[in-house]
Amino acid sequence: MQTRDALDLARDRDLDLIVVAPQAQPPVCRIMDYGKFKYEKSKREKDAHKKSASSEMKMVRLHPQTSEHDRQVLVRHSERFLRSGHKVRVICRFKGRENAHPEIGRAQLQSVSDALLEICTVEGLIAKQGRDMTMNLTPRPGVKPLVKEVKVGKGKNAREAAEAAEAAEEAEFQRLQQQVIDEVGGDEAATAQDAEGAGGDNELINAAVAEAIAAGASEGVVSDQTAAPDEGIVSDDEAIADEAVQDSTTAKVAESS
Repeated sequence: MQTRDALDLARDRDLDLIVVAPQAQPPVCRIMDYGKFKYEKSKREKDAHKKSASSEMKMVRLHPQTSEHDRQVLVRHSERFLRSGHKVRVICRFKGRENAHPEIGRAQLQSVSDALLEICTVEGLIAKQGRDMTMNLTPRPGVKPLVKEVKVGKGKNAREAAEAAEAAEEAEFQRLQQQVIDEVGGDEAATAQDAEGAGGDNELINAAVAEAIAAGASEGVVSDQTAAPDEGIVSDDEAIADEAVQDSTTAKVAESS
């Protein structure tokens, strides 16, 4: 079909003529509503973005000494993430001597999974690697988003109270997360400082040992040198004097006999 004929056909149908494959021989075109095509394409991209966002991994942090109240705050936020379609990774971070009692951290993670058992499943095994013990939670199929509670009261005041309570809980959640990060970071800094101090002490000890060895070696050389004259090293003059004494003694003995 000629280009002019294709354009006339598109105008008759109140549509657009779109070149699909300009490098082909002859070029391939398509008659369509270009505005509708762009709208549907952007809609598909938004849907794909929503689906990719739904598989985002959310992090929830706690430590073996987290209290019951603080753990409930973390459970409520985990429930919100799971009902929104997100996966949740619960991390129990150990510090110092807590690493010797991994069963305490495992009990904390088990308490979280038990509280969310109806809406999620534990993916894989609970594993400890380094300072962190992790547990991955996956939402169950068909889980519905969390419905906000509507408090009885006058309209505007009730909404403001609900928003204030939600903001307060969000601030509490962020505070707990930052607290775990700061505590572990402070413990790592203290460990590094102790190691640095131990390294300095080792350097002082090594220097003292080297100095003592050097002093002992110098004393040994001096003693050998000073002991040499007393250990039988006799000069030539002393040997001649001894021979003269012996000769005179022998002559006196011969005269007397």
